[in-house]
Amino acid sequence: MKKLAVALSTIFCTILIMVSVSTFLPKNDNHPAEKQLTAGYTVMDFGGKVAVFKDGRDEPMAVYDIYTHLLPENDIELLRRGIHVDTLNELQTCLEDLGL
Repeated sequence: MKKLAVALSTIFCTILIMVSVSTFLPKNDNHPAEKQLTAGYTVMDFGGKVAVFKDGRDEPMAVYDIYTHLLPENDIELLRRGIHVDTLNELQTCLEDLGL
């Protein structure tokens, strides 16, 4: 009986220590690299070319040699309104879809 009590106490203490340690450890929900990926961008027409604007900026961060008048009408309309993306991965996919 004494061995069972010692075993149960050991298990209880181990669980208590694990819960205590996990409470004080920082959560890894967002890595710093992932935070950089969530800046927010808008892809739109700028002087007849496809350009990328960082959210809140009036000047493009990049202008590409993709002439908007050569794109399908649906893409031209989307670019006139602006295509918002949240991450660099989404931005890359959007630019690839437009022919970059």
